[in-house]
Amino acid sequence: MYIHYIKNIKSGFLKKIKMTYTLKRQLKKLSNKQFAEDIKRYIKSPYEFYGIRVPEIRILAKRLHEEHSLKQFYNIFNKLWKSGYHEEMSLALYTLQLYEENFDLTTWKFLKPKLKNIKSWDQIDAISSSIIGKILLKYPKLERELLKLSRSKDFWARRIAIVSTLPRIKEGDIRLTMKLAEKYVHDKEPYIQKATGWMLREAGKQNPEIAKRFILKNMNMPGICFSYATERDLKGLRKLRKMKRL
Repeated sequence: MYIHYIKNIKSGFLKKIKMTYTLKRQLKKLSNKQFAEDIKRYIKSPYEFYGIRVPEIRILAKRLHEEHSLKQFYNIFNKLWKSGYHEEMSLALYTLQLYEENFDLTTWKFLKPKLKNIKSWDQIDAISSSIIGKILLKYPKLERELLKLSRSKDFWARRIAIVSTLPRIKEGDIRLTMKLAEKYVHDKEPYIQKATGWMLREAGKQNPEIAKRFILKNMNMPGICFSYATERDLKGLRKLRKMKRL
């Protein structure tokens, strides 16, 4: 056990050295030397990299956004993305969100081949709700692409499809959300159950009656999905489900 523990420490240490070296090399062409040093230093920190609670990523992203147009940033995005490291990929996504006003179908075409490389829920939700969903608001025909994703065997692709409807929900349009919920309500993958319940909860804020009727119709949905869907305004349905089970 002790030897195994030492090997794990050594492996982690070597990985950090490799990551730091790779990042430094990749960022040489992005901006000035000090900026590269700032990012390298941050990557070495023990904090959770992705998330609005960490101010450093916002500072780095803002710097990239201020110094590059969206077209220029696509090249930087590729450099960060190809590293394969979660931290650098997250910085790429967080920065891209700042270009929201410039999103168009070119942004979607740029992102589409990269979706298969995402393997974590935080990156999935970031790219879905803050990028793809915002493109969907501008270009409704993107709905066809999301419906294709919803039929994928890859559960991450299916999660992208439904979470991307979040900006539409906030605009009061829950049609696509409910259509996908019909497909997903009995999905066996926990990440899909959570996402479906989450979107049903958000849809319920906009149209409680439609969400309530859907949940009543599917009272036997998986527990995770039901729990998320009834987390707030529709909590009363939990007692009904319990009574039906009794």
